[in-house]
Amino acid sequence: METMTEKLLELRQQLRKNEVWRDVDFSSMLTDDLRMPCEDESGKGMLHCEMPNLDAYRVVVENGYCREGLTRTPDGVVMGSLRSALKELPQLVEKTLNHCAADNAYSRLNADGWTDGAFVYVPAGCRVPKPIQLLSIHTAEAALLLQTRNVVVAEEGSHVSLIHCDDSTNQQGCFANNVTELALGRNATAELYKMQNLNDRTGLLNHTYVVMAEGAHLLSVGLTLNGGHIRNHCEVRMTGRHCETGVHGLYLNDRSQQVDNYVYVEHQQPECHSYELFKGILDDAARGTFNGHVLVEEGATKTEAYQTNKNILLTDKATIYTKPFLEIYNDDVKCSHGSTIGQIDEAAMFYMRSRGISERSARTLLLYAFCDEVVEKIAYAPLRERMTDIIKQRLHGELTVCSDCVLGCAKPCGCSDGEFEIDASKL
Repeated sequence: METMTEKLLELRQQLRKNEVWRDVDFSSMLTDDLRMPCEDESGKGMLHCEMPNLDAYRVVVENGYCREGLTRTPDGVVMGSLRSALKELPQLVEKTLNHCAADNAYSRLNADGWTDGAFVYVPAGCRVPKPIQLLSIHTAEAALLLQTRNVVVAEEGSHVSLIHCDDSTNQQGCFANNVTELALGRNATAELYKMQNLNDRTGLLNHTYVVMAEGAHLLSVGLTLNGGHIRNHCEVRMTGRHCETGVHGLYLNDRSQQVDNYVYVEHQQPECHSYELFKGILDDAARGTFNGHVLVEEGATKTEAYQTNKNILLTDKATIYTKPFLEIYNDDVKCSHGSTIGQIDEAAMFYMRSRGISERSARTLLLYAFCDEVVEKIAYAPLRERMTDIIKQRLHGELTVCSDCVLGCAKPCGCSDGEFEIDASKL
């Protein structure tokens, strides 16, 4: 009988000739005892995030299962377990489930074997009063293949903010193949914040598929802090006119960690705008890739598309492969793309050292100023402030995976947050 590890390795061989997937190799993250989770392994180690000033609804998916059923708010918002939603609201779920995701071997594997996930429905004209936090947590003391499916439906004229966190609470390895489908109706607005803090033995393949109707707006900001091998695979299709998309990311990796970012944005109709800004800092022998693809269809006139990737390598062993790419089939557009790879500016370091700033503090100041452009994209102020603190800790090497999540749980381990005040506006 074929094991889950053998099945994943077989998929890898099938995709070696595919331009998008040929360099994606999770083999170092796969163990011989990898298995599917059991439902009774969830609900035993719930984390209680206490991010300062965060007032949010919460949906927890632990070890592949959501135990919370469905919650309904007075204004018609529905959130909770996808399995429960399929039973209670099948017509609402089925019009989106498997309709946004692209067809590839990994998404098919998820479609055939997902265990549970989060479901969010926002009715027409509703502005969800506070963010919805989706926690995807691995707590089991076993090597699991986690496959969750998240479905978000935002109907015409609605507004929703989502904070999606991928976290580990121990050093047990696992492999997660997760898919999120987001359908935005006419003039709907969604903010999607992805936070990833996983142990070095974990592999994560995170798919995000978005379909946007006329006048829809999407803001997506991802922050990758830790993880053995993480691939963020994002595809956005603007099927109506006057859509606006911002997809941004920041990755901070060291040791032998690897992070891959693939972003595909499709302009199908005229007068749509897209913006991409990805920044990375790689230390030790960390590896990273950025593969951005913007497609402007024939007839999609008045398109504006901008794509930028910037990287700092702190050692000679750190590597980054970057490939911003534009595919354009008409002339009436404003599009640009570019990438940079460099080191810390020695002249700036010398200037700051000559003003009495220590080498460690000067280095942190410069690196944080580099990160700040992405952090400022976060529209939700409490989250932006918390991410500022966490990035400072990460740059100091103080942030690791312990028994709390990336957003700052009630620290049972007794560790405390480091403080390092930086005013980037003064740089």
